[in-house]
Amino acid sequence: MKLRYLLVIAAVFAFMTGCATTASHYELGMQYYESGKLDDAIEEFQLSLSVTPSDPVVHKALGDVFADKGLILEAISEWEVAVNLRPAYEEVKGKLEASYVTLGKEEFDKGRTKDAIELWKKAVALNPMNLEARKRLGLAYLSEKDTDSGILELEFVIDKNPTDALIYKKLGLAYFQKGRFEDAAKAFENLVRIDPTDAMAYNNLGSIYIKIKKYNEAIGVLQQAIKLDPDKTEILNNLGNAYFNKGDYKNARAQWAKVIQMKPLDKTARDNIKVLDEMGE
Repeated sequence: MKLRYLLVIAAVFAFMTGCATTASHYELGMQYYESGKLDDAIEEFQLSLSVTPSDPVVHKALGDVFADKGLILEAISEWEVAVNLRPAYEEVKGKLEASYVTLGKEEFDKGRTKDAIELWKKAVALNPMNLEARKRLGLAYLSEKDTDSGILELEFVIDKNPTDALIYKKLGLAYFQKGRFEDAAKAFENLVRIDPTDAMAYNNLGSIYIKIKKYNEAIGVLQQAIKLDPDKTEILNNLGNAYFNKGDYKNARAQWAKVIQMKPLDKTARDNIKVLDEMGE
């Protein structure tokens, strides 16, 4: 009985000693950290974790030191452990979220789009309302030809921030690619509402109106595009197409003739005028 009692005391003493050691290493690490002795702080935090590896506070502190040293991957690793140990650790989740977005931008700029996507997905998993991460994620999906995923992300963002011209442009092009012409028209309508000086936005909208047989609307927006950029032969060719599809061959010819005056070898305009000649128009 006496031996068992002594063993219990020894176990309790060892536990208390371990806790004291852990606490002292952590406190000393914090002192080093606050005084700018980052390498010493790392050593103390690692010693603390060697005794109690499941302490989220120490993992967070070690991650903070790594971040201050510019070791972002090591910092992320420690913060991830801290959040796994304490899922409601909001301060650390915020650090992780910001780090995923920043690191994702760096990866994307280096041409590593798939790695950037994975990082931005992690940021969104931590905070589904992170609109910057979702916007970047959506644009990255589009660049990788994952149009459906890109549309989903950008639709989420534009619903929360309906004044982002770039998203309307990208959505409009993505919808057009998917054959969703009415949705594409709405996206470009919103774009020209936000930026009424964008000639090519009006041009794209005109092309979509022609596609869905809204020829009067197409003529109107293409005329506006020409006012903004009168030397753009692409717009004049589209305006000619709108008049042609409406059956106004005289005005169609006039637009294509302007193109040939500006660019005598423009194949589109020359071919279209040839069609009119063959029709006797």
